[in-house]
Amino acid sequence: MEQTGFIVGIDLGTSKIVGVLGRKNEQGVITILSSEIIPADSCMKYGVIYNIDEAAGKVKKLISLLENKVGKKIGKVYVSINGRSLRAIEHVETKVLDQEEPITFFMLDKMEQQAKLNKPDFFTNYSVLSPEYYLNGKYEEDPIDKLASSIEGHYRLIAGRPNIKNNISKVISEKAQLDVAGYIVGQFANGVLVLDEADRKAGCALVDFGAGTTTLSIYKDGLLRYMSVIPFGGRTITKDIQALGFVFEAAESYKIKYGRLGKKKDTPNTGRVNHSDIDVKEMNKVIQLRADEIILNLINQIKESGYENKLEAGIVTIGGASQLDGLTEYLADKTKLPVKRGTVKRVYINNAAELIQNPIYTQSLGILLFANENCEKKENPKPIIEEQPQQAVDTKIEKEEEIEEKPSKKSKKKDGKQKSLFDIFEKIQNFGGTMFKEEE
Repeated sequence: MEQTGFIVGIDLGTSKIVGVLGRKNEQGVITILSSEIIPADSCMKYGVIYNIDEAAGKVKKLISLLENKVGKKIGKVYVSINGRSLRAIEHVETKVLDQEEPITFFMLDKMEQQAKLNKPDFFTNYSVLSPEYYLNGKYEEDPIDKLASSIEGHYRLIAGRPNIKNNISKVISEKAQLDVAGYIVGQFANGVLVLDEADRKAGCALVDFGAGTTTLSIYKDGLLRYMSVIPFGGRTITKDIQALGFVFEAAESYKIKYGRLGKKKDTPNTGRVNHSDIDVKEMNKVIQLRADEIILNLINQIKESGYENKLEAGIVTIGGASQLDGLTEYLADKTKLPVKRGTVKRVYINNAAELIQNPIYTQSLGILLFANENCEKKENPKPIIEEQPQQAVDTKIEKEEEIEEKPSKKSKKKDGKQKSLFDIFEKIQNFGGTMFKEEE
């Protein structure tokens, strides 16, 4: 019997728009059915949609490619929330009870819903994470059924500029005619998919080296404690190399092939490669200058978080730009912390090894962990019109003829003309909405 239903996640990145389609079983394990990547070109900047029409065209193409692979239509998608304006804000909800009574799930859920309604000035509240509860002023790891007269819920609100969600809605809902099943904070999805529970408890910094931004997320005691976005990434480094006199595509290619941070012990990256193509030594100086700026910002943000001396598990790196040769060792030397590359946990994905090993797919795979609605488009069946039996039709016609032969007195008074009324029903579907570009 053919299985039906699937989930779809789309990662709108600065350099690439990534889509994955899979099926989740009862245990929450995901089987990937199809995946696609479309270059973002100029429609994305710093993880935010910049050109509405161009982004919509790319999303439509991406959806069409995914549909062709599985032979089914997509009706809704889950989308990642990213952008340099994202940050974690501490928020406290307090509930005072008339007397000491047991704490219930209903109480905690109501407090969380209230936290979701909180809107920081000039920002949109995109997610509420990491609740910690204090009963009568004392921390309680598991407050359910505990007696208390007051509850404090300490949350992390992931807030960002409103245009992040507004532009996604214009592209997905208005232009591509798809429902948005959910907005998932990309960096939080990464943390769930990549980090070990032991690392989250011991304390670690998850660093996502993206194309347009570098995002720092700090975890301690199992919870997200701090998040900050640095507006530099792999594409920034490529543009620096481009200033040496290359087109962007060539600069990106040279960075991937010959770029390196730090000294290579076996064969040093010096001299010119392929005769007169590029001076590798000069290029790596340019790479190091920008990398030093990004790393210095990371170090300052770690200090700002207050967890500088609490990261026992060190730093975990992910993202396409994290593949730069020598970055792991260079980052460890600069931060004086252990550094390792993050990998997708196989407990969540039971196939698609090539996707798991490719950091470009990490966020789109992480989105699927939070997907619980069926994204398959249900086609509305055409209404079946039942034909009346021929005998019944003939009888009806005969009766109408009899009526015509014996007109009523009222009809004679109207010059013998017989008038009939017919009801006409039409279904009218309105399509509307003004669409415009909204830049961050």
